Amino acid sequence: MDIGKTSQSRSIRRHLIDAVRAGRADIVAETCERFGITRQAVHRHLAYLTRERFLEAVGTTRGRTYRLGPNRWQKGNYALGAITEDRVYAGDFEYIVEGLPKNVRDIWHYGFTEMLNNAIDHSGGTVVRIVARRSDEWLALLIRDDGEGIFKRIARLMGLGDPREAILELSKGKLTTDPENHTGEGIFFTSRVFDLFRITSGDLAFSHTDASDRDFLVHLEGTTAGTTVGMILSPKTERILASVFDEYTDADTLDFSKTVVPIRLALYEGEQLVSRSQAKRIMNRVERFRNVVLDFAGVDMVGRSFVDEIFRVFSQRHPEIVIAPINMNAQVQREVGRFSETDDRTTGSGAEP
Repeated sequence: MDIGKTSQSRSIRRHLIDAVRAGRADIVAETCERFGITRQAVHRHLAYLTRERFLEAVGTTRGRTYRLGPNRWQKGNYALGAITEDRVYAGDFEYIVEGLPKNVRDIWHYGFTEMLNNAIDHSGGTVVRIVARRSDEWLALLIRDDGEGIFKRIARLMGLGDPREAILELSKGKLTTDPENHTGEGIFFTSRVFDLFRITSGDLAFSHTDASDRDFLVHLEGTTAGTTVGMILSPKTERILASVFDEYTDADTLDFSKTVVPIRLALYEGEQLVSRSQAKRIMNRVERFRNVVLDFAGVDMVGRSFVDEIFRVFSQRHPEIVIAPINMNAQVQREVGRFSETDDRTTGSGAEP
């Protein structure tokens, strides 16, 4: 789905859509004057937009008017130092979800503003490009900045030895390089309210899919400058933003108190999880949560030192934290079971939570 094949066609069709959005009167005459084209040419563009369902025609030929169709498309480049996320959203991108259910609009608004605010406050870049599309089947949003790159920046500011460690930290939540102004919750929750969420930077990508409820680390062949965030959401989703917040929030304190740590993100190529240093990397910062779910999906085996560091040493140091291992194969469950049998703060099984 595209708005036109040539630059001139795209400009004309973009203008017509914006004119319909604004409710302007004689859009045909206005477009003729602006672009120096005939009325017949404008009507051909309107016919294209109607056929592709960007617009809907109302009334007869003589008195025909137009309204926005179910397909929506918007893009723009913005100077990061001259924008705020709320104004960009309200001015250019809110209309993408007009007419959709409130729960869908809430998710779209949350993800858009959180990710654009990250680019404004943290990227160190100068320009951000935003592209949004809507069809009957999906909503798609892409936000790309020209900054340092999120994984590189986190690794640098947190003193991490490898940008891949930044992805593991992001997956836990409560990660921010500016704690005075940010909670570090935006990426964690955005990744869980959209059907597909993906951050690409350098030669790495972090993604979360709702279908499998899994986080993934992907190594790319080439490198990508800056940071690109891509999100996809079904316009028919029944997911409710507040319910996702509640799943990870303490009912009494209203704190973000639960995290899910995808253990396989600590597995680098050719490695097995056998050392205490690997365990410490996995448990870094989880003392900020009261409930820690350790997801062992995709982990073939663990060593005893690795397990001891988490389920005995860490547990003894932090008796207030409940650790719940899930998705364990027989070998992992056997090793973890040596500790969970004697510690009632460690619960879990090989099943889904």
